Amino acid sequence: MSAVGRLSDGSRTPGLYRVLEDVSTVAETLSAAGWRVAVVPAADGGTAFFGGLARAAGFGPSFGGNLDALWDSLNDLTEPTALVLTEWTRFARARPERWAAVLGVLQERCEVGPAFAVVLLD
Repeated sequence: MSAVGRLSDGSRTPGLYRVLEDVSTVAETLSAAGWRVAVVPAADGGTAFFGGLARAAGFGPSFGGNLDALWDSLNDLTEPTALVLTEWTRFARARPERWAAVLGVLQERCEVGPAFAVVLLD
């Protein structure tokens, strides 16, 4: 079963998934399966990434744009949520250490409820 299939089979299995599918197909499939979907636009790291993430996830104007604020905001989520990161490799290549830190926060959030998934689109 594909990664998107595992996310849309009704079990809402949290985790980190790397897929090669079209962003609109992924978003529609996850939404139909009951996930709140936040499509995060491509960015090369830094404030552009955090700004896009805050807008996509609806974190609001008080979002601080750093790892602590990311953790706090992710833990405030009250429903199963899937972050779909488009062209994430731009960030990973431009700022590998920063990407590793962000990815660590995202992976850690996958371990607590409500269900949370990160979908990396290539």
